[in-house]
Amino acid sequence: MVSYVIKAKHELIDSMIDPVLDALSSVEADKKASYQLHLALEEILVNVVSYAYEGKEGDVSISYDIDKSHKKVKVIIKDSGKEFDPTKAEDPNLEGTAKERKIGGLGIYIVKNIVDDIKYSRICNQNVLEIVKRF
Repeated sequence: MVSYVIKAKHELIDSMIDPVLDALSSVEADKKASYQLHLALEEILVNVVSYAYEGKEGDVSISYDIDKSHKKVKVIIKDSGKEFDPTKAEDPNLEGTAKERKIGGLGIYIVKNIVDDIKYSRICNQNVLEIVKRF
């Protein structure tokens, strides 16, 4: 498992995602799975950076492991921000026009529908989100 810690800042989101995608590309994962993982990580990390620390500074810890034999990647994202379990977030109402719908929740909904597994836990005052994507 490879792990690293980066400051939770919008301008560093690509730096949070790139190591995982670079490693995935080195095992020749298909483009669709790579794109979906990129989208999922971006949605998760934008939420962490935007909301977890409520305007204060904080870090994001990212760990990943690529299992070539089972063609899957596991990514664990940790932050010490306010508690939030995205797996329990209510799915947005997709009926009606964009103007009629309540804002928020679409990113988490997308993540839950494009990854193969998602688990949340709160351990030692940290949000721990684990996602698995098959490639």
